[in-house]
Amino acid sequence: MAATERAYTALAYTTVTGRVLFEVDLAAEPEWSSRINDVGGWKITVPLHGQARAAKVREWCVPWRFSIAIVRGQGVASDTVCQAGPIVPYAPDDDSPVHTVSGKGFWEILNRRVLHHRNWNPATARITDASADLTINDSLPNIARNIVDHATTMTYRAGSALPVDLPTPTETGTSTRAYPGYDMAMAGQRLQELTQVSEGPDVLFQPYLTVIGGLRYIRHRMLVGNPYLVQPGVPLLFDYRSNLVKLTIAGDGSDQANTAFVKGTGNEAGQLYGYATDPSLVTAGWPLLDMVDSGHTSASEQPTLDGWAAADVALYSSQPEQWQATVLADAEPRLGSYLPGHFADYSVKNHHWLKNGKYSYRILGVSNGPERDKVLHQLQAVRGS
Repeated sequence: MAATERAYTALAYTTVTGRVLFEVDLAAEPEWSSRINDVGGWKITVPLHGQARAAKVREWCVPWRFSIAIVRGQGVASDTVCQAGPIVPYAPDDDSPVHTVSGKGFWEILNRRVLHHRNWNPATARITDASADLTINDSLPNIARNIVDHATTMTYRAGSALPVDLPTPTETGTSTRAYPGYDMAMAGQRLQELTQVSEGPDVLFQPYLTVIGGLRYIRHRMLVGNPYLVQPGVPLLFDYRSNLVKLTIAGDGSDQANTAFVKGTGNEAGQLYGYATDPSLVTAGWPLLDMVDSGHTSASEQPTLDGWAAADVALYSSQPEQWQATVLADAEPRLGSYLPGHFADYSVKNHHWLKNGKYSYRILGVSNGPERDKVLHQLQAVRGS
């Protein structure tokens, strides 16, 4: 009876095919998080009472081969899948009969795939050969789609297929990205880098539950923005002290910057770098604040480096205030009717810190809340709000 009263269900499925094997017994409500342009994750605790139950857990608790889907509801096709992806670490408790299993979202698999042309054949050519190089001339959203397409449809490497639905290509563009095989960079890394450039597309792998031939499957729908994800209808509305239960606000200027240097390839006097600055804060009285981004040291294209620098300035020059909203999961707008990347209005009245008014934010991430009927929104301020 206790299991049916839980707000969430955990389903074990085969990572490669997405086929659901069975429902996992839970000792407590799961933890999960989903975020645009990032991996996200989940964690469950399962009971180990008796050798038979422990043996069953050992069967499915196999990192990478099997995955877990966290579903709000009883695991039927109409339920919202909050997060799904491969098992990575696990740890049985030595003092009590429980077992903790954690994992990541679908993106984590791409973080374990070297990006190269799908037709590269390791049996006939080294990865330094030109046949492994992947060059894409297209719009940024289509480049994102192509990265995942090449990483999941390899002609000569078994096991590359994954249960992912790629979007319909958008209008073509003139951006160029060269991914030589000799870089041996991961597809997930290249995809995340693409989201970080100025006007880079938002990317979200949305898991969902479907029934095929009477069997349940978990699949992952790749959503790509241009640059934002498409949001139907008007912005969502959450009212303070109603469906918006709590607003947690924290200011921290530790990472604030109005000028960015982005390191590329090379060293010493031959160091390539991107540069961008926003003088508006300095004009208004702020001191000059620099940052150095060393996360793109394999990049060799100047426009790309400058794009990352511009994106860094846009992100880190804004007001250093983080908002987290606690909202009701089953009140309108309900969990599942919106996604990370969508925009929402938060109507506030009689707050200790904020002025009365409506604040427009983009939901960067969603995660489970402190109670079963609540979820958390990680928010990004919309300029001019």
